[in-house]
Order: sequence, then structure tokens, then C-alpha cells
Amino acid sequence: MDMKDFLDMEVIDKEGQSIGKVDTVKFNEDTGTINEIVIKLDKGIFSRAKEIITFNEIKNIKDVVLLNIRVDMDK
Repeated sequence: MDMKDFLDMEVIDKEGQSIGKVDTVKFNEDTGTINEIVIKLDKGIFSRAKEIITFNEIKNIKDVVLLNIRVDMDK
């Protein structure tokens, strides 16, 4: 999977809630593994809210990014 495939990929938390889309992926340059992803939270058209998710909080990556945590969209 290319980096461009990750950008704007939908992110779903462990409760099945679509929380936003992938904005940035940060890699470990030595190993090539994902350290964290930055998510543009879907809080409305004028929102710039973002959430940083670590690799350990990611359950699966296929057509969407599935998290093994709940993200509080009200904060």
C-alpha cells in the first residue's frame, strides 16, 4: 500500500463511529513502520480539529482504518 492510499482514508473507532479521515502518517525512518497517524476529525465544515493516534491504537488497516479505542468527538 502506498502512502497516498492512506491519505483521506476513513477512520472508524472501536464503537463503529466514523470520526474523520487520515491527514498525515508519521513513520519510523529506520524500520519503515507507522509511529502514528494524524486524523482530521469530522466535526463540521469549519473545524480544524485533529487527533493523534499511535500505532498501538490501530486495530486494522484495509479499506478503512479501524481503531481499538473510542474517540471522544465532544472534546
